[in-house]
Amino acid sequence: MSLVSDTHGNFKRIKDISKKLNTTKEDVLIILGDCGFNSYFNERDNQLKNKIAKYPITIFAIRGNHEARPQEMNGKWHYEKFFGNRVIVEDNYPNIKYALDGYDYYIPYYKYYNEDGSTYYEYYHAFVIGGAYSVDKYHRISNGWPWFENEQLDEKERAEIKDYIKWIYSNCDPIEIYLTHTCPCIYEPTDLFLPQVDQSMVDKSMERFLGEIEFRYPYKAWFWGHYHANRNYPLTEDGCQRLMLFDGVIELEDYMSTGIYNNLLEDKENK
Repeated sequence: MSLVSDTHGNFKRIKDISKKLNTTKEDVLIILGDCGFNSYFNERDNQLKNKIAKYPITIFAIRGNHEARPQEMNGKWHYEKFFGNRVIVEDNYPNIKYALDGYDYYIPYYKYYNEDGSTYYEYYHAFVIGGAYSVDKYHRISNGWPWFENEQLDEKERAEIKDYIKWIYSNCDPIEIYLTHTCPCIYEPTDLFLPQVDQSMVDKSMERFLGEIEFRYPYKAWFWGHYHANRNYPLTEDGCQRLMLFDGVIELEDYMSTGIYNNLLEDKENK
């Protein structure tokens, strides 16, 4: 189980990781938003999906801000069960599983073999929240480029998610991993903010919303993308791990057990 973020339709990393790890369709790569599958609503999207369909890997795609919600895709799609909950799958591209905002999933990380030949797994209880604000919104609009009005969760969606998370912590196994596109406000990488963008004009409602969740509920690890950089945040007294990803590809269980950012695409002999 590996993670990456913000591929934006450039799938060289996916091709490289498939080749390096000799993956099959049973292997899953989680993309933390801005995958590039549904960004244009034209043949360009289909060409990208056709490429991915040929790779021996399954994609678990979280929604970013530069792509449409999967329910709005042009192609025929259906719901199916994956990681223990509903995902959206296009009929023509079955190896792309679109995660749904505000849904929890059970991500397997270790397989056991019984004496009778049967198997069972250990799981991480994960929660998905996609979307963010596009700081290039007006630049996109003025140039006629795609911009999605519902790129962020609205107030009703955020309230429903908070209620559901509260219910989970009261009635189920607690959430161990948060998989989001942007991050809680306290972890915003302000040094990466674009100098030409007036931050007073940037809508921070998603980051504040995630900050409320992060402050209120315990977890083991939080993963996000969005800011186009790889950054492993120092382990704090609460023992929580926080990792911002971009072009690095990590193995989930390795990171969860060590807390070390280990880019699978780097040549270890040359480090």
